[in-house]
Amino acid sequence: MILVDCSELSANEKLALASQLSDELEGVAVALVKGEDIVLDALSDERPEPSAVKDSVTDFISRRKDAAHYAVELAGERIVVRSADPVSAMRKKKQNQLPPNLKQCSFCGFVTQYEDLLMLHIRLHGGGY
Repeated sequence: MILVDCSELSANEKLALASQLSDELEGVAVALVKGEDIVLDALSDERPEPSAVKDSVTDFISRRKDAAHYAVELAGERIVVRSADPVSAMRKKKQNQLPPNLKQCSFCGFVTQYEDLLMLHIRLHGGGY
C-alpha cells in the first residue's frame, strides 16, 4: 500500500492533495486521509506506481507559493513531504486543527460534532465505518 506522509501539511492541504491524487488515479485507487498520512486504497487489481504518485505529490507541492522550501522523497512505497522549517509547519498545523469536540470527514471537508451524523455522512460516500 502506498502511503504519503503529510505530517507537515495542514488539514486542508491534505484534503486537497488526497482529492488531486484520487482524480489522477482515475479509478485505480482512491486516496484517503488517515491521521497524518494519505493512504491509497486500491479499487482494482491494477496498482499505481509509487513514482507516478510521487510525481503527482511533487506537482501539488510545486503550486504552493513557498514550494521551494519543500521536498518530496520516495522510499519504497512511502512518500514523505518534508518542509525546510518543520517547526514552523507544526506551529501552523496546530493553528489549523479542529477543536476536540468536532470531527471531520476523511473524504471531504464536512465537519460535525455528532459521531452518528459523521458515520451516516461517511456511509453516503460509500465507505464503511
